[in-house]
Amino acid sequence: MKIDNEILTLKKQLFHKLYSNLNEMQRTAVATVKGPILVLAGAGSGKTTVLVNRIAHILTFGDAFENNIIPDTADIAEMQKLLDNGNQADIKAYLKRFVKSTPKPWNILCITFTNKAANEFKERLTKLLGDTAADIWAGTFHSICVRILRRHINKIGYDNSFSIYDSDDSKRLITECMKKLNISDEKLSVRSVHNEISRAKERYILPDNYELTAGSDFRKQLIAKIYHEYQEELKQASALDFDDLILNTLLLLTQRADVLQDYKEQFQYILADEYQDTNHSQNMLIELLGSDRGNVCVVGDDDQSIYAFRGATIDNILNFDRVFENSSIIRLEQNYRSTKTILNAANALIQNNAGRKGKTLWTENEEGIQILIKKHFTQSEEAAYIMNLIRKRVEEGEVKFSDFAVLYRLNEQSNAFELIFSKSHVPYRIYGGQRFYDRKEIKDVIAYLCVTANTNDETRLRRIINLPRRGIGNTTIATLSSVAAREGLPIYEVIRNVELYPELSKSKSSIQVFYNLIEDLRYLSNNCTLGEFVENVITKTGYKTMLQESVTEKDRIKNIEELISSAILFEQNSETKSLSSFLEEIALVSDIDNYDTDSDAVTMMTMHSAKGLEFPVVFLPGFEDGVFPSMQALEGNELEEERRLAYVALTRAKKELIITHTKTRLLYGRTTSNPISRFSEEIPTEYTVVEDTPKVETRSHTNYVSDAMTRSAGAFVKNSYQYEAPKKSTAAHPIAKNTFSVGDRISHASFGTGIITEAEVMGPDIIYTIEFDSQGKRKLMASYAKLTMAE
Repeated sequence: MKIDNEILTLKKQLFHKLYSNLNEMQRTAVATVKGPILVLAGAGSGKTTVLVNRIAHILTFGDAFENNIIPDTADIAEMQKLLDNGNQADIKAYLKRFVKSTPKPWNILCITFTNKAANEFKERLTKLLGDTAADIWAGTFHSICVRILRRHINKIGYDNSFSIYDSDDSKRLITECMKKLNISDEKLSVRSVHNEISRAKERYILPDNYELTAGSDFRKQLIAKIYHEYQEELKQASALDFDDLILNTLLLLTQRADVLQDYKEQFQYILADEYQDTNHSQNMLIELLGSDRGNVCVVGDDDQSIYAFRGATIDNILNFDRVFENSSIIRLEQNYRSTKTILNAANALIQNNAGRKGKTLWTENEEGIQILIKKHFTQSEEAAYIMNLIRKRVEEGEVKFSDFAVLYRLNEQSNAFELIFSKSHVPYRIYGGQRFYDRKEIKDVIAYLCVTANTNDETRLRRIINLPRRGIGNTTIATLSSVAAREGLPIYEVIRNVELYPELSKSKSSIQVFYNLIEDLRYLSNNCTLGEFVENVITKTGYKTMLQESVTEKDRIKNIEELISSAILFEQNSETKSLSSFLEEIALVSDIDNYDTDSDAVTMMTMHSAKGLEFPVVFLPGFEDGVFPSMQALEGNELEEERRLAYVALTRAKKELIITHTKTRLLYGRTTSNPISRFSEEIPTEYTVVEDTPKVETRSHTNYVSDAMTRSAGAFVKNSYQYEAPKKSTAAHPIAKNTFSVGDRISHASFGTGIITEAEVMGPDIIYTIEFDSQGKRKLMASYAKLTMAE
């Protein structure tokens, strides 16, 4: 027995040496594979490394770390020698002697929140495991559900080749349903109906149950009618909206015990990342699949639960150990990202929240510089200060533009930064704006692709039946719909047999032309490459010609040509090269999946979008009560969620954090004067340097404006596309006697004080664009304006 205990002790020590690159708590999370586990992973604590190593460990060793199996070949002397001098390969080979059994790759389900995270898992696992990694079920909740539904949704009455509707498609269909039910959008906005239905689905509330809960609430009674009609229309079109992907997977698994049992047996180990961001339906899915074996490992951080507005509930992570009994809780508290100062500030901030499991981040990183909390007069001055500091640092050669991030609470805050960054030729990239696949021309072409793949997709069919114009107007479309409803047929079947319906005789030739076009495209979709097919759609439909006939549509032509590139790249990089797979990928992509770490540009995004990212230097503008925390949070019961968002924002910074606020802010057409954010005041003063009184910087008036006059204009990046800023004159003109810089705070006899946001040489003079504190934006000629530096 003593020898056995010594062997088991040496075995664990060898595992610890094998994972010597991990800290103690990370090793525990990797090697504890049996039973339910909640890993509370603080910001920057290396959770991705833990998840990747945990999956590799399960596939390589099974439960060898935990079991008490001792092989006949175990030798204490040999194990001691490996412990003293063994290399990783030899230790790994020896430890395999303790393996009883290991699962197959497809026995592991790993759920992430973004495709970007899923791809990162797969890439890192491939490096550790080779081609075996390809068979692991790794993906987002939605992509995993699509995979299940493609195999089995026919068992609940849908076609396995269903279409996936995005938010815009769903709203179009809701609009049609409301028209059909004679419900005016003046009574109910389409957006509010869409949001209400989405929230119902996230809570696993079906139309009948929603109707029961409506009671005497007239608004909900109307929504219940629309919800019923909407689901009927979706089913007839063989389409699912985004929320249906999870909802119908739950319906499938609860209605078909055989399917549920198959997946319970398949998924021996389940891992779910970012669990604090799950909603009720997602949590229900994990419970359904993992309840029997109990080998469920969820990873998350209750302090970073910031998506309640999307239906996420922090209760899922807080109550995990109650739902899954005998759960182990492992806290990853060592941070590898930020300085001690930033972490101490974040810890102090989040400790003001009551609804949390509790943990304290620590780091072996340097102490770091204090956090600067700086006050400005206006948002224009705030933006100019940030722009000037970034340019100064880059020009000194210390850093790159991509080392900086500006994270704001509201999308509207980006306007001031876009203005001054573009005018000052500071490259920047905005995330959270219009996605490539949300552009009208792209959605139009994708609608053609969708109808080719699924002719029952009537929402997309209505979108493109007369685009480009082919003589099938709204009256004809309404007649097609009415005949289809009367006959109980899909619209495309009526189109196919248009000669049978006298009421369509006037439009028969146009409809037949459209039918022949779609049939040609269906043939091509099966007889050419995906890239060739997309190109055929763009040309044969006449869509490209339509754009070419307009001199203002050059950018849209480039965009639809870029869609061809996307199709070619998909073919090159995907195992399944079908049209339906390509459409699936488009439907499931998120904005953050396109985040480009290689672009040398300042990142601008909302704090919500920044979750999971990190930057050497982070600016947090707008730290004012009413902006952040938002007025809604101050008036409601959402202050703890806002504080979690502040915690997320602080912990994005690796080296330096600069918080700014203003004396007055123009937002939504109103100028307000708000106090500094209470979150700033919750950071202990020992970690901050405060500049409460706005100052005018004492520097040469000509430093940045003159540079802009003499250097060629650079490019700036916006919405993930490259734009060229207009070039300034480089001629050597005699200019006005007193010159000022972009960002300078000036005074004018009539307009008062303001900040210069743009300066442009105009012959021997300079035109200044100035954002005045009380007079708004003005353009003034330097020689006449008689500007002075503000005191």
